This record gives sequence, C-alpha cells and structure tokens, in this order.
Amino acid sequence: MEKRPVILVVDDEGYTRKLLSKLLGSLGYDVLTAVDGPEALRKFEASVADLVMLDQRMPGMDGLTVLRRIKELDPAVAVIMMTGYGTVEEAVKAMKLGAYDYLAKPFDNVDEVELTVKRALKDKFLSDENRYLKERLDESLSFDAVVGRSKAMRRIIDLIKKVAPLDSTVLLHGETGTGKELIAQTIHQNSPRASRRFVAVNCGSLSESLLESTLFGYEKGAFTGAVKTTTGYFEAADGGTLFLDEITGTSLKLQTSLLRVLQEREFTRLGDTVRRKTDFRLITAANVPMEEEIAAGRFREDLYYRINVIPIEIPPLRERREDIALLARYFLDRFREKLGKDVGPFTAGALAAMEAYEWRGNVRELENMVERVVALKGSGPIDAADLPPHVTGRGGAQDAAAPESYSAMPFQEAKETFERLYIEDVLKRVDGNVSKAAEITGIRRQNLYLKLKKYGLR
Repeated sequence: MEKRPVILVVDDEGYTRKLLSKLLGSLGYDVLTAVDGPEALRKFEASVADLVMLDQRMPGMDGLTVLRRIKELDPAVAVIMMTGYGTVEEAVKAMKLGAYDYLAKPFDNVDEVELTVKRALKDKFLSDENRYLKERLDESLSFDAVVGRSKAMRRIIDLIKKVAPLDSTVLLHGETGTGKELIAQTIHQNSPRASRRFVAVNCGSLSESLLESTLFGYEKGAFTGAVKTTTGYFEAADGGTLFLDEITGTSLKLQTSLLRVLQEREFTRLGDTVRRKTDFRLITAANVPMEEEIAAGRFREDLYYRINVIPIEIPPLRERREDIALLARYFLDRFREKLGKDVGPFTAGALAAMEAYEWRGNVRELENMVERVVALKGSGPIDAADLPPHVTGRGGAQDAAAPESYSAMPFQEAKETFERLYIEDVLKRVDGNVSKAAEITGIRRQNLYLKLKKYGLR
C-alpha cells in the first residue's frame, strides 16, 4: 500500500484553509495547514509534503518569498500558487521561481482545483521516479552482471533466475566481499518490483539507535538532533525491495521490532503514534553462520525462520578459482573504460599469480586491486610485476610479516601493509565475524568497517 500524499495549504484566510482541507481530505490526501509564511516554512521543514498550495498575498512574508525558500529546501516539491489578485506578471514570476501552476480565488469550480492537484502530484511522482531511475541507470543490472563460469556460480545464477520473479524472502549467506549486494540488486532488477526502489542498509555498520531511526524514520523532535521529519527505509522501500546486509549485526531489541514489521506489514515512525502500512520484498544477508548466532543467543530463531525462506549460499572466491581470470578481465574492461586507460590485457603470469592468491577479501578485493593496477599502469600488457606485492608473493603475508621487508617501503605504505595483513589475519581467525574482530583488535566496529572498505576486505 502506497503512502498517502501530503499537501500543505498556506493561506491567511480561514475559509480557504477549511475548504481545501475538507476537499483534499475527501480525496484521500493528508492535509497540513499554515496561516502565514513563517509557519509554512516551519511545517514544511518538519514534514514530508509532496505538494504546497500557497497563497500569493499574505501579511508579512509574501507568497513569492515563501515559494523561493521552499524551493531552496526541496527543489522537487510541487507548488501551486493561489491568489484573488492575480496578474500575468505575478504568474510569470511564480513560474520562473518553480511554481507548478496558478489557481485564481475564489474557487468557482472545485473540479478544476481537484484536477490541478491530481495533475501536479502525478507529474511530481513521475519526476521523482524518473530521477530515481536515472540515478540507477548506470547501476542497472542483468543476470550477466553476476560473473562466473564455475559450477557453483552457474547454480547460483540458475537459482536467482528462478527466484527473481517471485516475491519470496531471500537470505544470502557468504563471506564478506563475495558479492551479496550485487546478487540482491540483480534479483530486484529482474523482479516485478524493478521499477520501484532498491534500498540497501548495512546493519552491522550502524549503532542500534541509528539503525532504528534509519529503518523506521522519525518525527521532528523525536530525539536530540531530529530537526526535521524524515522517512525511514521501511517507507522508502514501499513497493520495492529492502536489502538488509549483515543482519546478524542487529540487536535482539531491533530484531523483535523487525519481526513485528514483517508480520504486520506496518510500522510507526519514532516519536509518532500513526501506524503506516508498507509493502516491500525483503532480502537479507549474513557473513557468519546463522545457526551459531542463534545458539549463542544473539539472533532470534523465529526471525531466522521468517527470513530464511529461500537461502542462497555464495562460495568464497578461493573455492572457485576458475572464476578469477574471468572476473579480472571483466573488471579490467570496466576500469579501462571508466578511467580512460589503454592498458592490458593480463599476461599469463599475472593471471597465474591472481589464481594462486587466497583473496580473503573475495571479489571486492579483486575488484579494488584491478582498479588500482589500471589507475597506476601507464600502458601495455599487465604483468605479474604490475600487481601488488602481497598478491604475487613478493610482499605476501610471510614476507611482509618480517621487519626487514618494511624497511624498503615508505612509512605510510609499510604502515598500511601491516594494518591490512593484521586485520586480514584477525578476520580469518574469527571466520569473518566483524564484531568479534572489533573486540580483538580494539578498533570500534564502525571504524573497522571503514578500514575493511579501504583495503578491499569487504
């Protein structure tokens, strides 16, 4: 169920406010009212209005000033100007400032008001959708984006082709960097919900309070720092797909709230009492064994059964080495085009070195390495000597751990090499569990996520 459009009516005449509130309310819209410019701006900042019906002439701040301020706050909002003293010159000024249309008062024909409002909202939502699709155009995916020729990847591709047209909940499991979000995006882009939003959030990288406000949204004043009413991801994903990565990073309290939303398909913004309906397809992902999390009391068993309708296991890159050369060439083509570089192809020696490397950061580590090589390579074929030392073994874990190997490096490179290898080793010991790695290293979890991303380990 889609959310009801919100309309803010701004007029110093009580009769006009009452008339429009009754008319628009009967048409199924949520209506807010303001008597002057300052109140209108306050309510606009605190709301998520889709349309503003704005009186041209009001005491104090006039309509054109309010229009200008509103457009500065949200250029996408639709504004219909209203006046009983309309002139062509005023209408032209309003249109230049971004007004959608102009209505003359008194409203002799309420059908005209209704049609103008419907047209403005339709065009506004169409514009929003086009803007969203344009933003996603470069990221639009097909099944071809899931690259692999190994038996394991062919099985996964066949499975997501079967799953995509359905509306069933999917649980992706695999190590960090194996491409879980890419597969989630591919499922969405090939589903009946493809024209609506794909909303992704990494549960493990956010604190409990921040994740709660991100998912549920909040009203102005709900907590310190809540200066504006903000829609959450449950609302933003309505009609589309919500992807919750590293779902084991959620607290038991938040798991209980999430289970309730999945059962009832309703939620309440923080600081609000209004229950709102939402309809999204849920895809979740985890990089640690869910059964162990349940046994340890860190994850609710009933929520696990709710999200584990269609499980998909994604193997680490080191277990499908036949995909490494294919992926490396795929990333090489992408970054050559992106960076405008005439480099490549990979030599047999370079491919052999990559296929021998462990890739603890999986596909993401390989992708980041190829981008780095393309960026630094002048031209010509890419040989093993062009690859980072830790990949070829010239500065691998054993060599780099020796103090004498660092003395040949600049300080910053030596520091980063040690840090990457140290974090990689800790992650290996805890089977990729970022929370455990944060405890062992003494690095705050949010900061550890940044380092994982920096070094291509997630």
